[in-house]
Amino acid sequence: MTVYLTDIDAVTLDFYSTLVYHKQGRGRGAMLMEYLQDHGLESDPWEHQVLYDVFEQHATDYSPHFSAEDTQRYLTRLTRRLFKRLNVCVSEDAIADHVANVWRVLGPTSLAVFPDALRCLETLRRAGYKMAVISNWQCGLQHFCTELGLGELLDYVFASAEVGCAKPDPRIFRDACSRLETPCHRVLHVGDSVVDDIEGARGAGMQAVLVSRDDAAPAVDVPMIPDLERISDMLVPTEEGP
Repeated sequence: MTVYLTDIDAVTLDFYSTLVYHKQGRGRGAMLMEYLQDHGLESDPWEHQVLYDVFEQHATDYSPHFSAEDTQRYLTRLTRRLFKRLNVCVSEDAIADHVANVWRVLGPTSLAVFPDALRCLETLRRAGYKMAVISNWQCGLQHFCTELGLGELLDYVFASAEVGCAKPDPRIFRDACSRLETPCHRVLHVGDSVVDDIEGARGAGMQAVLVSRDDAAPAVDVPMIPDLERISDMLVPTEEGP
């Protein structure tokens, strides 16, 4: 049964598993470890914090609009940081041999946008809703969104590494609502995690909807949709807008 929501002026969405997914069906860490092993390179064990450390300067030191030469220089530095962080022993001259493949594993081309996600954002944009991404992600998520073709459809992108707190902390949600210049109770958040997205958003006073692409019902009372295209069906415009 469709749940109808009124008095919504803005929509925020989670990033991974809501808007995008891994093309290979595996995380970037697993793919990187496999790549290093295939090339006979020993490393420290993988931990998710590696991504946060390696991408610490991505928001400020990189641009999707770099020239080919500037992109190559930046990605070489990123690969060097990665190998140092993981204690991968490789000569300076050999780093260049791995730059393209490392970026293929860690960069935005390792992800794909759900078709329904793109259609949803386009529909909401035409309807006049403000939109943002709120994600537990590394610095530079705005660049990922731009390179995946989502950037122009979003008003803001909030990555936990840049905000300084992570979902389900209500502060990251409240910060997003403030930047959207919209009261929390008039913002709908959509995500795939009951704890991070639903409980976090509700804790900030927002409305929330769970996207469950496998249609598995959670053990909580929460509106649920199987795909993002259902969002526009749920929103009932008020006389004032959006």
